[in-house]
Parts: sequence; C-alpha cells; structure tokens
Amino acid sequence: MQLPQRVFVGALVVPMLLASVGTAFRGEPEIAAGHLVFAVRSSEIVLAGTAASAGERQEIVDAVRGLTASHRITDMITPNVGERMPVTPAVAASLLGVVLDQGVADFTGVVHKGHFSASARVADPERAGLLSDGLRAAAPGLRVDEDFTSD
Repeated sequence: MQLPQRVFVGALVVPMLLASVGTAFRGEPEIAAGHLVFAVRSSEIVLAGTAASAGERQEIVDAVRGLTASHRITDMITPNVGERMPVTPAVAASLLGVVLDQGVADFTGVVHKGHFSASARVADPERAGLLSDGLRAAAPGLRVDEDFTSD
C-alpha cells in the first residue's frame, strides 16, 4: 500500500469503523429529564415544558384536565425526543391539585433537575404554610424552593 492510501485508511476509514462499533454497543441514548412549568392565573392553567413524545405530553395534559372543569387548560408543552418530563403525570397532577385545593389563583411552579421552585400570592401566612406542606408532601423526591407572598 502506498503512503497516500495508508494515510486515507488511517485517517478516515479506521476512525469511522471504530465509531460504528462503539455506537453498536452503546445502545439507545439516554433521554434526559427536561422541565415542566405550570402557572395558575385566575381561571387558567398554563402548562409548558418538554416531553419525550406527544403521548407523554398528552398524559400530563389529561392528568391536569382531570383535576378541574372550571379552569381553562393552555398546553404549551413541546414534544422533544431528547428530553422527557421531569415528573410523572400523577406527581404533576398532585402538585397542581395542592395549589387548587388551597384556592391559590396566582401560582407559578417549575420542575427541573430534581427541584421544584414555587412562587405564589396567597391570602395569609397560614395558607402559605398549608401550601408549603402540601407541595412537599405531593413530591417527596423533589427539593422544594418557595417564594410566597401574602396579601
């Protein structure tokens, strides 16, 4: 084999073969957890974030829709093959259920990387305490950070 052919084989063909063998043994790429945002504004619930598929997105929407008939649901969740929901539909519904049970009409919650950040305007400090306790109980696997203000 002449030098130009050796360079071609060594520089291009060998790395391509090694890369193809490596991908055969790695299997499917792991799908990372994305984020989920929900906001309650009066009689509207807004859902945003990323889901691994349209089916996963629909499961979250259906779980939230099952909580209330009096709120309009605005779905802004984007199916993204590279990111899945960070919590199950049951946990998302549980978190939002706590908010609705406490009668909070101004709430924003974000689930991302094992954290749940919540901000709300509540009627009084007692309601803030009940909301805090309820959110922590609804998602025991998440670290809850909160910023509640009372009227």
